[in-house]
Amino acid sequence: MKKIALFVTTAALLVSCTKWENRSTEFKITGVWTGINQEVVIRALPFLDSSSTESATMMEANFMDNGGLTIDSAGTRLDSIGWAIRNDTILVLKNIDLGLGIPGAGGSTANIDFVIKKLEQDALTFRVDTALSITIPGFPIPLNFEIAQIQRWGK
Repeated sequence: MKKIALFVTTAALLVSCTKWENRSTEFKITGVWTGINQEVVIRALPFLDSSSTESATMMEANFMDNGGLTIDSAGTRLDSIGWAIRNDTILVLKNIDLGLGIPGAGGSTANIDFVIKKLEQDALTFRVDTALSITIPGFPIPLNFEIAQIQRWGK
């Protein structure tokens, strides 16, 4: 009987002492994070090369273990978002409302894949890059835009 109790105690201790580094990416991201800042970089060379960093300290994101994501920004809750991890390096935010509101367009939500750049116990940084090509009437060539959004969060 003593051996069984010792075994159960040892097993429980080993499970509780599993290093954070050895846990899954889903486990590491699950929890409440507070925004630090958000950086947006827009380039349409040679006409535009802009970088803007905004504080995001009034934002809180709760990555729930059931795949739900609640973002609270100054009391405004967005609760129809989901999240998932793909390949341990991609954070997929699901059902993002793009705010297009175009009737008959079949919905204005999308999944956005963010590359996880940094994931530590108290720091999460992820990034998305987008390339757009816009044709302006009367302008001989299309403008090519490169947009990067970098979000930094802390626990």
